[in-house]
Amino acid sequence: MKTIYLLLIALLATACNSDDTVDPASLLPPITMTGENTFGCLIDGKFFKPRDGRSTINSDNKGLRVVLSEDSNIELLVTDFKSQNTGSLDLHIEDLLNIGEGAYQVDGSNSLLNIDGNNNTYVHGRIYNSNTNRLEWYVSYENSGIIEVNRITRNSSTGNIISGTFEVQMISIANPQDTVRIQSGRFDINTLTLLQTDFN
Repeated sequence: MKTIYLLLIALLATACNSDDTVDPASLLPPITMTGENTFGCLIDGKFFKPRDGRSTINSDNKGLRVVLSEDSNIELLVTDFKSQNTGSLDLHIEDLLNIGEGAYQVDGSNSLLNIDGNNNTYVHGRIYNSNTNRLEWYVSYENSGIIEVNRITRNSSTGNIISGTFEVQMISIANPQDTVRIQSGRFDINTLTLLQTDFN
């Protein structure tokens, strides 16, 4: 009996000392191309996903939106409204509706959207900087990543599906020596059902 008791104590001590932290990569949604309305990535190793905020009169505060820009450009606007330090990412894919599936080189961003943004594929966002304890603007630069569009279908009855993966490095506007790396990014969006999808 004494041996069993000592074994039980040893097992409990081992369990208490084990590393129970969750691997951020395990939180990423699977890579799909069926319009599942998913988005996720790792920003400097930390998991980021869209989460809806409280609705207001002027905005529905959706965590993930798709915007058509200048007839053929698509922008994915992603925000985590539930984070204490609300972060956001904007992916602008230049001329997507004309070019279609394929690899899009990520180039420079001026941190603006739509017609005010650069005429190339870019990524930018507001990301929490633990060194300054505040949100900072980070922007992509020339040849700083790839957005791979694996599927794009246009169908008014079943919805437009845009699916792909991305990786990019960005620099801080305030301090170009400060960089963030986005890895394992993936998205799978159906524009017809997106507004009915809850991002929590």
